Amino acid sequence: MIDAVSASLAELADLTRLGALVCGVLLGFAAGIIPGLGGRIGLLLALPLAILFEPLAGAAFLIALHAVVHTSGSITPIAYGLPTSASEAATALDGFQLQRQGRGAEALGASLSASAFGGVVGALVFLLAAPLVRPVITAVGAPEFLVLSLIGLALVSTLSDRQPSGGLAVAGLGVLASTVGMDALTATPRFTFGMLELWDGLDTIAVIGGLFVIPEMLALAANGIGPQTAPHGAQRRQMIAGMIGAFRYAMVMIRSTVIGIVVGIMPGVGSSVSVWIAYADAARRARSDVPFGQGAVAGVVAPEAANNAKEGGALIPTVFFGIPGSSSMAILIGGFVMLGIDLGPDFLSAKLPDALYFGWVVIAANLLAVPLFLLVVPHIVRVTTFRPAAIVPFALIAIVTAALGSTNSALGYWQFLAGGVLGVMLYLAGLPRAPFLLGFVIGPLVETSLTKTIVVFGSSAAYRPGVILLGLALLAVLYGLRRPKTEVPAGVDGSAVSLEGPRRLRPVTLATLGLFVTVGSAAIVTALSFGKPAGIAPVLAATVLVAGALVSIVLVRKERGSRAPPISSGVAARLAAFLALVPVLGLVVSSLAFLYTTRKAISARPSVLLLCAAVIVLGEYLMIEVLLGKALPVGWVGAVLLH
Repeated sequence: MIDAVSASLAELADLTRLGALVCGVLLGFAAGIIPGLGGRIGLLLALPLAILFEPLAGAAFLIALHAVVHTSGSITPIAYGLPTSASEAATALDGFQLQRQGRGAEALGASLSASAFGGVVGALVFLLAAPLVRPVITAVGAPEFLVLSLIGLALVSTLSDRQPSGGLAVAGLGVLASTVGMDALTATPRFTFGMLELWDGLDTIAVIGGLFVIPEMLALAANGIGPQTAPHGAQRRQMIAGMIGAFRYAMVMIRSTVIGIVVGIMPGVGSSVSVWIAYADAARRARSDVPFGQGAVAGVVAPEAANNAKEGGALIPTVFFGIPGSSSMAILIGGFVMLGIDLGPDFLSAKLPDALYFGWVVIAANLLAVPLFLLVVPHIVRVTTFRPAAIVPFALIAIVTAALGSTNSALGYWQFLAGGVLGVMLYLAGLPRAPFLLGFVIGPLVETSLTKTIVVFGSSAAYRPGVILLGLALLAVLYGLRRPKTEVPAGVDGSAVSLEGPRRLRPVTLATLGLFVTVGSAAIVTALSFGKPAGIAPVLAATVLVAGALVSIVLVRKERGSRAPPISSGVAARLAAFLALVPVLGLVVSSLAFLYTTRKAISARPSVLLLCAAVIVLGEYLMIEVLLGKALPVGWVGAVLLH
C-alpha cells in the first residue's frame, strides 16, 4: 500500500499531468460561476478537450474541473442570490442575506474554507477507503436509499415554517412534480397532457431559477437594503477573516463533511440531498447568534462543506466499482471510457496507484482553488457595491438566459414562468421553497427506491440492518416535527417567521394551500389511472400534499396576525412584460427593452447603459451560442423576418 501511495504521488508531480490539472481547475472555476452551467454541463463541454491529453492527464483534467465547480459555485449565490445549480441553492439562503448586510466578503471566505475542508477530507477518505468500503457499498440497496431520502425530506420540511405541515406539503408537491414524464419502469406517460416535450420531465434549471431567483430579486428591489461592501483591498482582507471565522463552526463543518461523504458514497443519491440534509442538521443543532436564513455563517459553512465532501464520497463507488455516485460521475465515467480507462474492481486491483492518484488530484485541485478564489473573487463581486436596484435587472436577465439555454424544449420558457409564479406565491404565503427543491431533485430516487423495495424486497426490507438504523433516525426526526417551534429561522426561502407572527399575506396563504388541495386531489384521481407501478409514487406524494395543506389551513386560520413580506410591484410588472415579450421579440431584444425600462436604477449616463447593453448581448451570445451550442431564441417576429 505504501508503494502504491508513493507511486501515485509521483504521478501527481508529472509536469504534463500537473498542467492538465491546472487547466481543469481554471475551467471548473469558470463553469461554477456561470448560472446554468455547473458541473454536469461543464464536464460535457470539456470532454472533447480531455482527449488532447494522454489518458491519466485527461482524467486529471476532468476530475480537477469537477472538484472545484462547487467551490466557485458559491460566488453568485452569495454575491447576487443566484444559485448556479440545485446544490448551491442552500448557500444562497444565508449567503445572500450576509451580502445584503454588507458581510458578503465574510460569507465568501467562510464558503471557501468550508469547501476546501470538505473537499480535502472527502478525498482523504477516498484514499483510505480502498480496503474497507466494498462490504459497506454492497450492503446498501434500494430500501436504505428510500429511508435516507425520507429523512432528507422530513428534515428540510422543518426549516422555514412555524408548522412543519406546510413544509411537508411543499415537499410533496416537489416529489409530485418530479413524476411528470415517462415512467422509467412501465413507459407510462404521467401528467404529460399529450405533450411529447414533457416525456423527459420538467427542466430542473428552469423550474429552480424561477422558484428561487425571482422572489429574491423582487424582495431585494422592494426593501432597498444595499450591501455596503468595502473597497477592493479590504474586500480580500474580509474574505481572509471570513475564512478564519468559519472554523468557529468547526463541528458544523465536520458533521456536514461526514454527511456529504456518506451520502456521496451511495450511488444515485446526488449532491442536493447531502447539501440539504447538512443544512437542516446545522439549523437544528448549531449554536448561531443569527437565525438560519437571516445571515447565519453556519448556514453557509454547512452546505459548502457537504457539497465538496460529497465528491470524495462519490468517487468511491465510481472508481472502485464502476458505479457512478452521481449524474456528474456518470459523465465522468463516459469520459474515462473515451480515454481508455475502465473503472471498477479490476482497475482497483491492477492499477491501484492510478486509482489513488485520482484522490490526490481532488486534494490538489481544492488547494489550488483557494488562491485562485482569493485572487479572482474581489474583482467579480465588486459590482455588488452598486445599489441593489442596479443588481436586480442583471440578475433577472441572467437567470432567464440560463433557463432558456438549459432546455431544448419550447416549454422551458413556460416551466420557468410557472416556477416563478409558484416561487412568488410561496414567498407571499410564508411557505418554504427548499422542500420543493429537494422533493423535485430526489423524487426519481424516492420513486425508484420505493418500487424496487416493494417488488424486490417486499416486507423483508424492514429487517435489513441499514433500514433499521436509518428508520430509527427517521423516527427521531418525525418525533421532532410534533413539537411546535417558538421561533424559527426567519427569512429562509423568503418566509420569515418570528414571535411577532409569520411574515405572510394570510389570504394568499389560504389561497395557495387551497390550490395545493385542489392540485393534489386531481393528481390522485389522475394517478389512479396509471396502474399500480407507475401510480404509486404520484398517489403517495399527492396524499402528503393534500394532508399537509389541510393541516396547514387549520393552523393558519388560528394564527393571531401576520406581516406582509416586502415585494416590488413595479419591478414585478416590468419583469412580467419582459417575460411576455421573450416569445414575441426574442431574448436579446426583450432583454434590452427590460434594461431600458429599469435604466433609472442603473445609471443616468448613456455610455454606461450602452456598455451594459453590450455586456448583456455578448453574455447571452456566449452562454447560449458558444457554451451551450444552441441558437438564441429570436421569437415569433424574428422567426418571420429570418424566413
